[in-house]
Amino acid sequence: MNRIILINLDQKEEGYLFGFFLGDGYRYHSVKDRHHVVEFFLNSKRDQDIKERLKIMIDKLGLRPFEMKDKRSNSMKLKVNSLDFFNYFELDSNEIIKGGKSFDYYLGFLSGFIDAEGYVNKGEIVLTQKNKAVLDEIKELCILLGIKTLKMWKFKNKKPPNEIWRLRISTEIKHYNHISMKLNR
Repeated sequence: MNRIILINLDQKEEGYLFGFFLGDGYRYHSVKDRHHVVEFFLNSKRDQDIKERLKIMIDKLGLRPFEMKDKRSNSMKLKVNSLDFFNYFELDSNEIIKGGKSFDYYLGFLSGFIDAEGYVNKGEIVLTQKNKAVLDEIKELCILLGIKTLKMWKFKNKKPPNEIWRLRISTEIKHYNHISMKLNR
């Protein structure tokens, strides 16, 4: 993505977009209509605040998100057609904390990942992910930020039958200048 567009986001917002994309984002090239597409998936009822935050950030980049509801479930997606935005999300999940990013970027990244793959309930923050390597990187990121990680475990899901990893992190992050919508609820 060209630098002129990136200037419009602060470090926390840029990190948030990457963190949310890693958790609940998807990108593809549609050969049929020749579009490069980035999609963010959300719960249509619970995640209205997150949707609005994402739309504001995408608007700051000079792009126009399309909102699409899934009629079969309580889900929606924000869809953006842009080659630059598509290329923006070339992210290797094994290199989340490499590259010398700022503290604010990493805090934004963790905030976005919590909003995508986490839940906050009864004084605990739990992140879920099918890919254990991603949670290992998130654990390293928490250590870098000075946030304690408490427990990582494997959970057997019955529908569909696969393993899901969970990572519990300390609620200390609430005292940081985070931008997670779920932590603010």
